[in-house]
Amino acid sequence: MKTQHHLIRPLGFLSALTLLAVLVSAPIPAHAQEQLLSSDPTAKSQERTSAITDPVLQVGADERTRNLSWMSESSGGGEVRWAKASELEGSALPADAKRATTTKSGLSTDLKRHYNHAIMTGLEPDTEYVYQVGSEDDGFSPVAQFDTGTAGGGSEFLVFGDPQIGAGGGNPDDATGWNRTLTSALGTAQDPRLVYSLGDQVNSANDQGQYEEYLAPEAMTTVPQATTIGNHDVASKSYEQHFNRPNVSQDHGEGGAITSGGDYWFIDSGVLFININSNSHDTDEHAEFIDEVVKAHGDEARWKVLGFHHSIYSTATHNSDLDVKKLREAIPPVAARNDIDLVVSGHDHIYNRTFLMDSEGKKVEDSDAGFEQEKDEGQTMYLTLTSSSGSKYYDYVPGLEWEAKSVHNDTPAFTRVRVSDEALQATTYEVPEGGAQEPEAQAASEKIDDVEITRAGNDAPEPGADVEADANAEADGADAGGGADSVDAATSSDGTEADSGSDTAEADGTTETDGTNESDGTNESDGTNESDGTNETDGTNEADGTTAGVEAGAQENATSAAASSGATSANVGADADAGDLPRTGTQLGVPIIVGATAIIIGAVLLFMSRRRRSLR
Repeated sequence: MKTQHHLIRPLGFLSALTLLAVLVSAPIPAHAQEQLLSSDPTAKSQERTSAITDPVLQVGADERTRNLSWMSESSGGGEVRWAKASELEGSALPADAKRATTTKSGLSTDLKRHYNHAIMTGLEPDTEYVYQVGSEDDGFSPVAQFDTGTAGGGSEFLVFGDPQIGAGGGNPDDATGWNRTLTSALGTAQDPRLVYSLGDQVNSANDQGQYEEYLAPEAMTTVPQATTIGNHDVASKSYEQHFNRPNVSQDHGEGGAITSGGDYWFIDSGVLFININSNSHDTDEHAEFIDEVVKAHGDEARWKVLGFHHSIYSTATHNSDLDVKKLREAIPPVAARNDIDLVVSGHDHIYNRTFLMDSEGKKVEDSDAGFEQEKDEGQTMYLTLTSSSGSKYYDYVPGLEWEAKSVHNDTPAFTRVRVSDEALQATTYEVPEGGAQEPEAQAASEKIDDVEITRAGNDAPEPGADVEADANAEADGADAGGGADSVDAATSSDGTEADSGSDTAEADGTTETDGTNESDGTNESDGTNESDGTNETDGTNEADGTTAGVEAGAQENATSAAASSGATSANVGADADAGDLPRTGTQLGVPIIVGATAIIIGAVLLFMSRRRRSLR
C-alpha cells in the first residue's frame, strides 16, 4: 500500500499540472463575453446571452443565391426560412416559406456557442425578400429584409478598408466609427449590391466581442457582404465561422488547423470578383487560382475586380515589407494576362490610387492622375483603402513612382464603385466626425478622389461573350502551378522576368541595428496592446527574414520625408505599429508558452519533491 501511495501522489500532481497547463493554454477573448454591444441607436440590440447572435447576410455564388451565417446556443437543427416580402402575413413569414438547413455548423472557437452556415437559393431579380435564421430549440431571429436588385445595367458596390474593431482600445471607439462610416456610405450610395470589406474586420482574431461589434449595424442583415482575410483575422477559425463565403478553394490560399484561409470568387451584376488570402505567401497558388477562375468564368463578366488585404502599391510604411514586395512582383503579370481591371486592398491605413499599371508593375507611359483613365487590355488600376473606423493610421511615404493620388488626413473613408457596360467609376469619400457642438452627429461624407476607368475603343465585353484574356492566359502558359517558384511565377507574359534581385536589398537602407526588439512596437500609443494580437500572424515574416527594424526604418524615413515635404500626420512617431506585419502565426502562441512554462515549473517541483523523499 505504501508503494501505491507513492505512485498515486505523483500521478495526482501530474494530472493537476496537466489540467493547469490546458487552462492557461486555452485562448481567452480580450473582452468579457458578456460585454454589451455599442449603444449606437442604429446598431442592432443584441447581447451575448441571446440564443441567436451575429446573423450576417452575404453574397452568394451568383445573383440568385445569398449566403448566411449566425451563432446559436444549440447545435444542430438550424435553418434559414425565406419568402417574398409581399407574402408576409402581418409581421410573420408564411407557413409555406422556403427552408434550407445548415450546410455547415459546429462549436465556435470560444467553446460557448455554435456557428451555422446556410444558403438561400432560387432568388428572383428585382425582388424584395424577408428571412429568419434559427432553430426550434433556439427560436428564430427577427425578420430581416433585403432586395436582390436588378442584375446588369447600372449598379454599384461599396468598398471599405480595415475596420479593425478593438485596435483603438476604446479611444477611439472603433465600433462607433465603423457604424458611422457604413451609415454614411449607405446614405451616399444608391441601392448598393454589396459591401466589400478588405480585411482586418477585428483586431484580435479570436475575440468574439469584437466580431459582435463589427456585425452590430443593422445593414449586416440587409445588404450582402463580402470579406477579405486580413492579418488580424487569419490566426483563428473564427473568421471562417462568421463568414460563409461562396466558391472557396480547398487548394489555394487555404488555412490550417487553427487558422482561416481559402481563395474564393463570385459574380454579381456582371462583375467577376476574385478574392485571395494574401496571408498565404504561395503566390504560385494564387496565380493558378486567378488563371483558373478567369478561364472558367471570365466570359460571364463585363469587368473583373481582384481583392486581397495587403496592398502592394500603398504610400505608407508597409509598402517595403518583404511579403508585400513578393506580392508586388507576382501580382502584376497575373493581373495583366487575365485583364483584371481593378485591384482593391487595405492593410496600410492610407488612401492611394495608382496610375494604370502594366504587366511589369510599371506605370503605363501615358497614364496620369486625372479622372478619365482609358485602359488597354492588360492594364490595371490599384486602390488602397484607409481605415473605415478611425482605429489607427500610418505615415505617408512621399515620392513613390506608382502614386497618382494619395490622401492622408487620418480620417475614415470608403469607396463607392459604380458599374456600367462602359465604365467603372470609383469615388472615394471621407467621413469626419460630427462637429464639436454635436459630437454624436453624422457628418456628411466629403469626396476626396474620383476616377473613371474605360476601355480603349469602348470594347467592354457583354456577359456571355468570350474574353480575350482567356486566350491570352492559355497562350502564355497561364498555369502558374507548374512547379515554378514564386519568382518564376512573377515572369510577365512577354517574357520579361520581374526583378528577382529585390530580395537582396530587403533592408532598403535599414541596417541591422534597426532591428528593434518586437516589444518596442507591441504596445501602441493608441492604447492597443499588440501582444494580445498574437493573431496578427506576425511570426511568419520573421521566418522570411523580415524584422521589426525594416518597418521601423521605413517609419523613420517616412517621418523625415513627410516633414521635409511639408506633409503632416497626427500619428508621426506615435503609431509605428512594428508588430503589425502580415504574418501567419497563431493566436495560441502566448498561452502555449505560458502553459509550457507551467509544465516545466511543475516538473522541477515534482523532481525536488521526489528528491526530498529519497533523502529521508
